[in-house]
Amino acid sequence: MVKLVLEASNSYLSIACIEGDKLLAESNLECGRNLSEVILVELNSCLKRAGVSKSDLTEIVAVKGPGSYTALRIVLSVAKVLSFSLNIPLKTISTLVLQSYYKDSRNKLIVPLIDGRRGNVFAAIYEEGREILEESYYPLEEIIEFLNKEYKEVIFIGPNLDKYNFVSADFKYILHETYNFARNFLYLEDYAIESDYYSAIPSYLRYTEAERNLKDDKNR
Repeated sequence: MVKLVLEASNSYLSIACIEGDKLLAESNLECGRNLSEVILVELNSCLKRAGVSKSDLTEIVAVKGPGSYTALRIVLSVAKVLSFSLNIPLKTISTLVLQSYYKDSRNKLIVPLIDGRRGNVFAAIYEEGREILEESYYPLEEIIEFLNKEYKEVIFIGPNLDKYNFVSADFKYILHETYNFARNFLYLEDYAIESDYYSAIPSYLRYTEAERNLKDDKNR
């Protein structure tokens, strides 16, 4: 059972090839705006280093969001094409769930963060694998206010965490900066949802800019 996991929601690309409980190979790199140019190259490179071919794959796993609109569409498009052409199952998983794994999470709150711009973030809060604040699009200050009432150590997880302002935090916290999230599927497989190449769609958690502009125009 060889699974290929695809993640790209934070301006970074993360790919993992997994067999059972073993990570065969992975690829992690900053991709910015050139995701469409590098994803297939990195995918093939990851499979080669894992010593497998596309015909060996038995399952494709892709993040469904939240995250970059364009990146999510690219990742799901690649996953759906592979699922269709190889005739293998496709599963999706929340970006925030995949980002939430932390080895030493006992008695801690885990907070994956994805930049939503203008002081906002896509986030959720987990305690011992249980979601205590649902994933959504929040002002960062609202997340901090919630955490200030919990009186527990907090682990913020994501890339480039130094961009966020935690000055109002009254709790002890650790910034775990990383973007190699695809490998986390080893520990989070139970959170994946069965889908297919036809019905898998992104979960943006907010309107696209075009939709927001259209909504504003209709309200004038």
